[in-house]
This record gives sequence, structure tokens and C-alpha cells, in this order.
Amino acid sequence: MLSLTANLSGKEYEQLISICFKFADLFSLTKNGWITPKEEKESTDLMQRLLPYHIETRYTNRWFCYRVPDEQKIETYLFRATLESQKILLSSYNCMFNDGVIWRVPEDLCFFKEGKLVLGSVSHENICYVYDEELAKKLQRCGKWEDIPEEENERIYL
Repeated sequence: MLSLTANLSGKEYEQLISICFKFADLFSLTKNGWITPKEEKESTDLMQRLLPYHIETRYTNRWFCYRVPDEQKIETYLFRATLESQKILLSSYNCMFNDGVIWRVPEDLCFFKEGKLVLGSVSHENICYVYDEELAKKLQRCGKWEDIPEEENERIYL
């Protein structure tokens, strides 16, 4: 399993997104719990633009690298990975990790192929793991990665 060791931005980030969108069939974003209702306009605008690709919204107590009590559900949005949804994502994000800046849009980008998590991220924790060996080979050219033992307990399936 690969772990991203430094934030990706600019061309490297665009390359990662392009590779992932060609490889995966779905992606997810998680509702940002750090923003106030007054700050939600940017998030609402993005979600409206992604609406044609929206498959479902899940409310769960377990997601990639997250476990919360039942009364505190995580709100996660699943989308089809298409060229159009890729363009929307790239127009709203320019790096993998937020580096201490509170984003006003959903975070924690994850990619899935045939219901299996192939890449998972937690933006504010600087976590990005690649679970799929084929995808890992393609991504090693963009950014700095290290091999780490697989953390299967963090992997999720749809």
C-alpha cells in the first residue's frame, strides 16, 4: 500500500486526479464539519454543479479513517467519475491536503472501482492511501509516496 508523504498541488495534483478518474468508476466527498451555516455557499454551489453525477448520499458511522458514534453520522456523497465531474472537481480543488486551511467545500476525496476503495484521503489529517497495486504503479510518478503495511481495517467497500 502507498501513502502520500507530501501534499500534491498544481500539475502533480491534476495528474493524480486524471489518473484516478481514468481508473475509478466512482468518487466520494465527505461533508465538511468545520464550516458554519453562513459559510456553506461555496459548498452548496459545488454540490449543485456535481448534482448530475450524484449517485447517493450516505449517512454512516464508519467511513475511510473515520468512526463516530451512531448519533453523529458522517454525511458522504457518491458521484460517477466522468470527464465532466473531473473538470468540476479540478475547478474547485487545487491540492490533496488542506494544510491547515479550513476548506468551505466537502473534503476527504476517495476513489472506488467496482465497489472497492482504491484511494482514500482525509484532507485535514494529510492522509492519502492507495490500496490498489495497479493504481499505485500509475501514481508513483506524481508526488512523493512510501510503501507502508496495508491498513485493511481502514478500507471501505460500497
